[in-house]
Amino acid sequence: MIITPASAALTKGEPVLREAAGPTAPAVPPKQASSEPAQTDPPAPSSASAPTDPPRLTVLIIIDQFRHDYLQRFDDLFVEDGFRRFMDHGAWMQDARFTHVHASTSPGHSVVTSGTYAYKTGMVNNAWYSRSMGVFRPSLVDPESHILGLWPTATGRASTRELVGSSLADELRMATRYRGKAITISLKDYSAMISAGKLGAPYWFEAGLGRITSSSYFMDDLPDWVKRFNDRKIPDQSFGRKWERLLPEKMYLERAGKDIREGEEDNRNSGIVFPHVTKGGLEAPGPRYWNAFKHTPWSTDYELEFARQAIIEEELGQDDIPDVLVISLSANDYIGHDFGPFSQESMDATLRTDRQLADFFAFLDERVGRDHTLLVLTADHGALELPEQLALRGLEAGRAGPEPLMALIEEALDGLHGEDDWVLHVAESGVYLNWEAIDSRGLSRAEVEETAAEAVVTHPAVWKAYTRHRIERRLLPESDLTKTVYHSFHSENSGDIMLIATPFYLLLGEYGSTTVGTSHGWPHDYDTHIPIMFHGPWITPGHYRHRVDAADITPTICNLLRITLPSNRDGRILGEIIR
Repeated sequence: MIITPASAALTKGEPVLREAAGPTAPAVPPKQASSEPAQTDPPAPSSASAPTDPPRLTVLIIIDQFRHDYLQRFDDLFVEDGFRRFMDHGAWMQDARFTHVHASTSPGHSVVTSGTYAYKTGMVNNAWYSRSMGVFRPSLVDPESHILGLWPTATGRASTRELVGSSLADELRMATRYRGKAITISLKDYSAMISAGKLGAPYWFEAGLGRITSSSYFMDDLPDWVKRFNDRKIPDQSFGRKWERLLPEKMYLERAGKDIREGEEDNRNSGIVFPHVTKGGLEAPGPRYWNAFKHTPWSTDYELEFARQAIIEEELGQDDIPDVLVISLSANDYIGHDFGPFSQESMDATLRTDRQLADFFAFLDERVGRDHTLLVLTADHGALELPEQLALRGLEAGRAGPEPLMALIEEALDGLHGEDDWVLHVAESGVYLNWEAIDSRGLSRAEVEETAAEAVVTHPAVWKAYTRHRIERRLLPESDLTKTVYHSFHSENSGDIMLIATPFYLLLGEYGSTTVGTSHGWPHDYDTHIPIMFHGPWITPGHYRHRVDAADITPTICNLLRITLPSNRDGRILGEIIR
């Protein structure tokens, strides 16, 4: 483990000088997937004295689609007290990763806020094929609950009823006899609900309504203060607003290249070059505009303003009973999907997020106090550069939808066993074979899986294909990659063949079948390497370069709060950063 001492505070605009790192300690080989938390050597005791009381308010910030390299690519452009609060005065885990296949929003938020992977929670992806329902369905379906302000639906997201195990929010609520508050905020319903577990209070921006809402599973009605906040109609105030570069154009050309690039997506008529004017193609605010609003930096201002109101109205951090606030900043994800991680827009969104957080941290300092606040910052996944841009540089890159993969499997099985509909569905969560067709011919499911896997892996976009038979019996060769497979496979929700995309390919999902935009969702470094940073008087500052897991975040927070760790957790306590 290497710890680089945090540098002294810098003034705005001052160049950043880094100390040279010392020799690297030997890496600890990762364990195979297990229900037991990973073990590490005990840390050396810190000479600094730790506070005797736990944090009054823990603020966990999850930036949706935030690659770790953003912090290094733009570090000299950050202001003093945004990201630099963590980088210079906090514990910065520089080799932090998810160890799962499907690096997407639902599994990412679940791992961060519960310390548990999908093989236990069932949260294999943002959506998966349901054999019992016979449809491809989103995560968090609950016909018994509904989004406040909308009619119930049979296949819509509405609660965390299906999520197995407990979360940070659940454990806090139980440990404090339901006096400690756990509030979660996002632009996305599933990010907010997953982060709230079953006992927290989630709030999100519902674009169909143009306002903040929640679910009947968590509350019967919105609190009055939320209704007053909605009456301000803050999103509507940005209708037609121009999004221009924060800094001079020259700096963007140097860091991100030209503004217009092949593969960028013009989402809802906002254009692919600066300035972006957001109206959603409407003459007045409405659902199409409210969806477009989520793709702008102003929606981050909106989320953080709601967070300020939650802190004030719910009196978070004002007594010795600990509270937790989880803020999932979603705009970075929408912008990244549209323009890619190496675009001028993603650069600008990152710089603006830095300054928006600096303002929010100043509010926290005044309202709660640094000595009472634990700050944690991470992401739910990264993202791939636009495949078209990679191909222009000579890399093998591309996109692939489900049709050619299904055709390869059907052709192979038709040739061996006769014509039939052998495949029910192909998605990022796997290839779902037709068990009825297999069983009716008296065939071995395991042998059919092997044939299908051998066929589909011939497609250039498919790097690896692992069968249900081998996964369930733990027959895969031990490696970092197969550990992610074990962490991601759920016997009920996953397919019969788990696919791994070839590096630099967008395989399946919305962006595998399009010609613009980019995405994430695979166990490659650009998707799984994320920042993990802690700040507060309980934390030993430094740059830590040993490998840690995203599942370690919640166990560490629970330890600092002196509450029980989540019931099924895979992660460990990051004892090396605790004073």
